Amino acid sequence: MAFFPCDRGHANPRGRNHTIYSAYGSGGSDFSRFRLRLCGAHAADVYEHLAQFEVDPESGTLRGAGADLTCLACLEPISEVGWQVFVTCYPTNNERKDYWSQLHTNCRFPAYLINPSDNGNLARPRAHDPLPGA
Repeated sequence: MAFFPCDRGHANPRGRNHTIYSAYGSGGSDFSRFRLRLCGAHAADVYEHLAQFEVDPESGTLRGAGADLTCLACLEPISEVGWQVFVTCYPTNNERKDYWSQLHTNCRFPAYLINPSDNGNLARPRAHDPLPGA
């Protein structure tokens, strides 16, 4: 079995990686998608932050009460549809977990889900890339 480095910039010699797939966009098919490969510690942070946005696999609804009306970044109520975020996680030795949330159009994309190829740039990049930023 191969041990890949954590996408947060360090070696992961002691355990398996957790694979996290993220997609974000503002509508239709205009979504950016990428994969994160994280060590156990960084993956635990992601699972903790996303817990209230977990989708129940049986009903297809969010487990957290009111989470469908809450911004993923600032946790404030959302009245208009802005950005949508879909996350699928594959924890080691566990079942798939899906998450869904929205972002205000002026909120930053959460740092724990930033695409590693963006080099941690949280600001709004090129116009054709819909990554939310300040």
